Amino acid sequence: MFRQFSFWSSSGSGHRATVFAPLLVLSLTVGSASCSRVTRTKQCRALIAQVNPALDDVLTITHSGGAAGLGGGAAIGNRPGSSAGGGLADTVGAASSNATSNGYVAAAGRYERLAKQLGPLEFNSEDMAKLVAEYAGVLHDAAGNLRSLAAALEGNNTMEAERLNRELERIGARERSLVNRMDAWCQP
Repeated sequence: MFRQFSFWSSSGSGHRATVFAPLLVLSLTVGSASCSRVTRTKQCRALIAQVNPALDDVLTITHSGGAAGLGGGAAIGNRPGSSAGGGLADTVGAASSNATSNGYVAAAGRYERLAKQLGPLEFNSEDMAKLVAEYAGVLHDAAGNLRSLAAALEGNNTMEAERLNRELERIGARERSLVNRMDAWCQP
């Protein structure tokens, strides 16, 4: 029913089978590696497509909401022309007189939505999946911190606002580290 190829046939030369078997394995390995590279690229692009527009939204929200000191987070993928800020730590100085709590609450909501959007993304690397899950946790931490900061500003509690700004700096350092590691995984 199936046609036998002479180089695999037991009646054919055994030498041919020993020559072609390694070539077949090599071609499958190369094909698998290039398939893996394509898959990784697609996964990175999906991540970038979720993260960078959300961070752009945060910048828009905070700048129009009067919270000019708030950065939108570090852009993933080193996207040229990205307007995303340098990280969550850009919030330092957020307790200035022109900052409004509405901008912080809106930014917190956008961070929470982004964290939820990252949940369904799948990665062929367990390490990358863990990094993205940890990044989602950082976004949740930042959102909670921003909500608390908004409440502290509303209540004119400058000591609490300063403490929350320091905490946001620590969260921002974690975020930068995660973004650098995700970027490294996404590099070809």
